[in-house]
Parts: sequence; structure tokens; C-alpha cells
Amino acid sequence: MLGSPSTSLPRIGFFGGSFDPVHNGHLSLAKQAVEQADLDTLLLCPAYHAPLRLEEPFFQATDRLAMVERIASEHAKLEVFAHEIRQGKVCYTRDTLLALAEKFPKTEILLLLGADQFVKLPQWKFVDDLVRLVTFLVFSRSSEVNLDEPPLPELRYQRMNNELIDLSSTLVRQKIQNGQCVKNDLPGPAYEYLKKHSLLQPASAS
Repeated sequence: MLGSPSTSLPRIGFFGGSFDPVHNGHLSLAKQAVEQADLDTLLLCPAYHAPLRLEEPFFQATDRLAMVERIASEHAKLEVFAHEIRQGKVCYTRDTLLALAEKFPKTEILLLLGADQFVKLPQWKFVDDLVRLVTFLVFSRSSEVNLDEPPLPELRYQRMNNELIDLSSTLVRQKIQNGQCVKNDLPGPAYEYLKKHSLLQPASAS
């Protein structure tokens, strides 16, 4: 299903990711999601360690959480859901969303997801549970217009018309490693946090 809200319940958005580090692209997407999907709240959920990520996060979980908390404090409809950081382990999206549904009953949960991952949903673990739990809020990563709807029964989704921003956490980490300035790539609170805690220095080779 594509388009308008599927229920009259309060709408809570869920935006999960490593946020390693959180950057201006993340914040822009979050703000556009709130506006376009008419969300009452958007929850930012930093992963302790993403299930498909092989390497360790560049920044510690406590630092990634602190940056997201500082950003959310400056935006009325952004909040932090620290469930995965508190678990201290790899968490599957299904399990996190079950915890979220328990915490916020009688709401419609919208899972913010890139179009590239949306079309791969049939390959996800526990996807049938996810389809029952959420409405997918699908954002574009490229200028590709067409979106192939996954063949999943009872799938609910809404597509965003989001601004495309050529920025990634990988690029920001590379710039930090190369000793380049990332002030223009990060929201002010995140940059100031990293600066204050001397986390903008290239990691020493060892």
C-alpha cells in the first residue's frame, strides 16, 4: 500500500543505524521524514553493532549515543531510543521493534528504510514479523524513480520524496582518518562533542 496514513493512530517513526558518526545527511532525512509522513515523533536508534557489519564501529557506542542525544535535544520531534546500545550486543530489527511496540502500544510505527534495502526485504530475517509490526517509510538514495514493491503479503509502505545528499558516515570517517576537517559534514552538537572529547584525531597506527 502506498500513500496516505494507513491508520488514525499516533505515528512514531523509527530510524536505526550505526550513526558512526551521525552526519548532516542523517539529520536532513530525519527532518524530512517527520514532515512528509506527518510523524508525531521520530526515534533515532543507534545500533550497538549492526548485524551485517564486519568491522568494529569507529566510535564507541557511548559516544555515538551521546552525539545523537545532543542532536535530538535541539529538535522537538526527535527522540532517542537507546534500546540497542543498552543491550550491548547485536540486535535484529524485529526484536528492537517488538520492544518498541511494547513501549508504545496503540501507535503506528513507521520504519525508515532506504529503497535499496526495501527491495531486498524478502531476504531479511523475520521479515514476516516486520511486515505485521510496521509501515515502511521508504527513502531514496539515488535519483532512480521506479520502486519494485517486494512480493510480501500485507506490506504497508509510504514513499518519501527526499532530498538526495551525497554524504556518508564512511566518507566522514575517511576524512577524519586523513586529518581533514568535517565541521561542515556534521550537525553542530555532534561536531562539538567530538571536538570536546578529542575524537577528531586520526587513529594512530598500531
